[in-house]
Formats: sequence, C-alpha cells, structure tokens
Amino acid sequence: MKRIATPLTSGLIEERLDEILDAVLSSRRTATEPAHALAKRNRPEQDFIFYWLGVIIRTNSEMGFQFVSHASRAFELMDFEGVEAWIIDAMDIYDRRGLYPGSEAFSNAQPFAAEYALRPRRVELEQINGILDRYVCGLSGRNLHLQEGDDTFTDTETLFLPPEVTQYSGSQQNFLLYKATATHLWAQTRYGTFKRNAPGDALLSEKLNRFSDPEQARALFSRLEAHRIDACVRRDFPGMARDLQALTLDTNTADSNLDLQQAMVALESSGTTVEDTLRWVAQCLRRNVVVPNPLPWQGVLKLEQAEAVLAMRIEHEREMLSARLSEMLDEQTDESDEEDKRRFQLHDPQNQDSDEAVMLDLDGEAIKSTPEVAQLLTSILQDFQHIPPEYLAAAGASRADASQFVSPPDNDSTRSSDTTDASNVMHYPEWDFRRRHYRKNWCALREIEMHPSSEPFVEQTLARYRGLVVALRRTFEALRDGNKRLRHQISGDNIDLDALITAHADAAAGHEMSDQLFTQHRRIDRDIAVMFMVDVSGSTKGWVNEAERESLVLLCEALEILGDRYAIYGFSGMTRKRCELYRIKRFDDDYGADVRARISGIKPQDYTRMGVIIRHLTRLLNTVEARTRLLITLSDGKPDDYDGYRGEYGIEDTRQALLEAKHTGVHPFCITIDHRGHDYLPHMYGAVNYTVIEDVRQLPVRVSDIYRRLTA
Repeated sequence: MKRIATPLTSGLIEERLDEILDAVLSSRRTATEPAHALAKRNRPEQDFIFYWLGVIIRTNSEMGFQFVSHASRAFELMDFEGVEAWIIDAMDIYDRRGLYPGSEAFSNAQPFAAEYALRPRRVELEQINGILDRYVCGLSGRNLHLQEGDDTFTDTETLFLPPEVTQYSGSQQNFLLYKATATHLWAQTRYGTFKRNAPGDALLSEKLNRFSDPEQARALFSRLEAHRIDACVRRDFPGMARDLQALTLDTNTADSNLDLQQAMVALESSGTTVEDTLRWVAQCLRRNVVVPNPLPWQGVLKLEQAEAVLAMRIEHEREMLSARLSEMLDEQTDESDEEDKRRFQLHDPQNQDSDEAVMLDLDGEAIKSTPEVAQLLTSILQDFQHIPPEYLAAAGASRADASQFVSPPDNDSTRSSDTTDASNVMHYPEWDFRRRHYRKNWCALREIEMHPSSEPFVEQTLARYRGLVVALRRTFEALRDGNKRLRHQISGDNIDLDALITAHADAAAGHEMSDQLFTQHRRIDRDIAVMFMVDVSGSTKGWVNEAERESLVLLCEALEILGDRYAIYGFSGMTRKRCELYRIKRFDDDYGADVRARISGIKPQDYTRMGVIIRHLTRLLNTVEARTRLLITLSDGKPDDYDGYRGEYGIEDTRQALLEAKHTGVHPFCITIDHRGHDYLPHMYGAVNYTVIEDVRQLPVRVSDIYRRLTA
C-alpha cells in the first residue's frame, strides 16, 4: 500500500519560502502568514504549490509571493485543476496588463472559483470557430466571416458572435446555441431581412423611424422578423428545426394576445417577406401589443451598420458586374455587330431566387454566365427582390478597361496594403510550455508587401543555372504528365513478372496461387496547394540570403510548369509586438514581373519568431480548396527572438503551432541549412518531416528536388 507523505510543517514551509522569495521579503513582510496557511493543506497540495511557485518566480518574484499568499484559500474553493486554471489566468493577466492587475487576479480566488464552476457548461467561440466556419460556408448564399463581438448581430458580411456561451446546463446544448445563432444570423442575409425592392427603395431603418415610437417599433420588428426567419429555417432545414426545438426556453412567446398570435401564424407562411413583417409591426403597435421576450439565438439588429456595409457592397458589385458583362459581351460580339445595341436579360426570372447559377439571355439567346458573373448575380439577389435591369447593362469600357474594377478588401488579411495601420494588426496566441497554456492574443502580426528590387537578380540566376533549369523543366514536365504504375493488380496492361514468379513459387510449394499478376498505369491527378515560409531574419545575411532567393527563382520556374498552386511569404520580426510577414507571392498572384521583383528584393531583417507565422499561414492555407496542403519552411536556424523567445520556449511554441497545423490537415516540412538541426527538428517536425542541407551553396539545387519528392 502506497504511503501518503506527511504534510510539511509551518516552520519548514517558512524556511523554504524565505529562501525562494528572498528578493521580495523584508522585516515587515515575512513568509510567516502564508506558511501557517499552507501548513493546513495536505502534502500533495503543498507539493503542487511549491512546483508552481518555482514556475512563477522565473517570471516575477512578487507574483510568486502573491500566489502563495492566496493559494491555501484557492484550494478551499477548487480542486487541483481549478487551482491550476486560476494560476494560469492570473499569469496571463500579468503578461498582458502588468503586475498590479496580475496580483489582483491572485487575490480574487473566490470570484474566479464561481466563474470556474461554470466551465463544464461553457463553450468558447475560439474552441469551435473552425467547426462553425465550415458549417456556415456549407450554407448557401455569399460567404460570411465569423468574428467575436460584444453584441450578437450581422452586418451582412460578418457574423458577430459572443466569445462564450454558458446559457444552458450542458456544453452540447450551448454548442447547439452557437450553431443556432450562426444559422439565424446567416438566415437574415439569406431570407431577406435587409433586402430592398429596388436601388432607390427606402432603407429599413428609415421605414422603422417613421413610426411614432421608433424604439418600440424596432424591438417589435426584431422579434417578429426573428419568428419569420426561424420559420424559413425550419422549413428548409429539418435537422436545425429539431435543434431549435431542443433549445426552446420559456420565453413567453406563447402570448395570450390574439393579435400577436395572429401575426406569428401569418409570418410562418411560405413566401412572406420583410414587408409582411413591417405590416404586422404597424398593426401590433396600433393595438399596443407588448414585445415578447427574444429568442435565445436571436441577437440584435444593428440596421445602420448593416446598411452601411450593404451600400458599399451594392456599389462595388454593380461596377464588377458591369465590367464582367462587358467582357462576356466582347466574347459574344463580332466586329460587325453594333455592341451598344446588345442587351442582357435574365433567362428565367421566375427562378431567380434559387441557388442555381442565374442564366442570361443575350438578344433572346440563352448563354452560360461565367462563375464570377453567376456569383455576383447570386449575391445581388440577396440584396434586392429582383436584379435591377440597369445592373445588366455592360460597361462601356472594353475588356482591358474592366481590369480597373478589383475585388474589395475582405476579412482576409492577405489583401491588406500596408501594416503600420493598427486595423491591419492580427493577434495570435502563443504556447507557454512552462504553464502548459496559451498566452491569448500575445503576438501582434502584420502583413507587409516585400519591397521590390529593380536589380536583374532573376535573370542572373536563370543564366547561372541554365543547365539546371532545363533539367528541372524536363523533370517537372514528366511529373505533371506522368502515370503511376500499380503492381499486383487482378487485371491490367502488362504482366507483373515479379508477382508471376512469386505466384509460381507458391504453386510449386503447394500454396494457393495469387490472381494479382498484372500491372496498371494510372494517371496522376495533382490537387496540391503549397505555402513556402521563408526565413528572412538577420542571420540569413550574405550567402544564405542569396541562396534562398536563387532557390525561390528555380522553384517558381519548376512550379509554373507543374501547375501546382503555391504562395511565398517571408517572415521575421522583433519581439511579440512586431511579428512581420512579407508577402512575396499570394496563391492568386501570377508569376510575373511584380513577383520576380519581390523575390529580388528579399533582404535580411530581424529575428525568427516562428509559432505566430505558422498559425497565420495555416489559416491562409486552409482557405484553399486542395486535397493536399503543404507548409514548407526554408530556414537557417532554430526559433529565436531577443525577448525570451529562444531555447526551449521557442521550440515548444513552434512545435505546438505545427501540431495545430497537422490537426487541420496541413502537412509541414522544414528545409534547413543549420547543421545542428538534427538536435531539435525531430522534436518540432517529426523524424521524417525535415531535411538538413549541410552546404548552403547546395540549397538552390536541392530545394526543387526535395519538393518533387514530397509531391510525387
């Protein structure tokens, strides 16, 4: 039977605390009181407290004293897991806000314990963001982004959801509440809450402001419109209807007021619109109907904010559609045709609310629209009851002029132009292995366009490696057009001699002879997206920088032949507050003069903070539809930054970021010229997911070959 260790006495505890906390103790401030309190705890709790004290004082001795002063009280309120969460929370506050808020967090053990008791039921948006994001993407209509917000609403392009939900007693119900809320906000954009009859139609906010009591009108409209929207969802999504039924609380929706009941029954009918909701609002207000309680997943309506976003999108999509129709008109029109007399019309206006691509008529002849035109028409139909006829007029500009209409900036930060603006700063967590916890929003990341260079570096590289370029092109052409030879097949093109010999030997030995005696040739279907993450820290100065740039030039030449989708980003920075990612080539950028100039312009920068970069590039890579997604790092050394991000800390954070990437389906690989890479890369990447190139001069020659082997 295992013997339980005897608890430490107050005298022994005080001796140890005097030694550990010597820097913050004095004649007036002693360890006596904390020691007496800790002596009342059992030995496992005491050992736990001393372990964490050792961890905390490596960060700040004063925080260590505050911890031991309140640790006994914390154990009165919580179990080991709860106390550990309390410690991590206080240290996270210290990291973000400083000593006094961190000390106060340690003193607030009781409020934390009350909040911690809710955790079994709590669901956080950060935990389920990926699941919800994929779910919303699977719904029809325009793509919507998810973002944490103080209020729950949509501006018609982003769904703002609460950071956490604890409303129900179980985590599964609270997850369903998140799902129901996201569905409801999506449904507002899908089923016409913000839809207008025509471009000149009055805004919804203006219509509600015409009532004698606009505030009451908005509250009643919000509740009745939520009921109409839910009826649409229940009709079209029976599974979600069951989820909504399971979540229904006593919200007093079964009101005895007959007018309210009549309004809700009427709004459940198929074909109702936001105009029907407005009419019932007017009738209910005339009869002084009391607004019923909101639905648990209803959120709020921020009409002015939604209408501002809507106005910008309407203007942009009109310009884009006009430009794209002009391109289609150019393709359909002969030089002898009078282009300005040709007009587009909807092919099937009765079916224009369907999810199918909208067909067009050109002078009575049905034509298939391009995917971009179909997407624009579908989006416009979510903002208007019908596509306005003037929207179907092609721009007077030619196809060449149509390029002036570029896509608007969206929530994807890869489209930000510069990064000094705080609005372009993205925050990511960082893994603290000592605390076994993430430091939330710890690293500030900015995307920067790599400054281009006019030097003829690409041309010089192609001339220098002329023979290698020719060989690479041949190799990658064969890889692109290659077939895979499958052996041991039941039927096929040729006899598999090895299989035949083995089968004959089996038969001679009295065993059953295999019928898998043929080979087949099968064409390789490539569906690959690869992100190159290039170290541009200060340590790459000189030979390394030149070798990296040469490697990228040769890679681009090869990949252009292969046809794989690829992007290139450089990374560096200085401290957690200035992590910088340099855009060299996005996935949708052509390998043209601009990309070549940015490759030429790659210059050594500062330090090597890798975890935040991996997390961001993983997010970007996961927006690309591909069967295989690779994240290939090109580096000259281990993670490093002068604010403490070095050694075991940097390695563990990088490893954690790589594990996160793998869990999303991204396959990381590292190519390094650090001859000490064998010491730490197996721990970070795994035993077979890295390679060390001993001679930097071999880097340009080896990188393309490594990529070929990775994707063959």
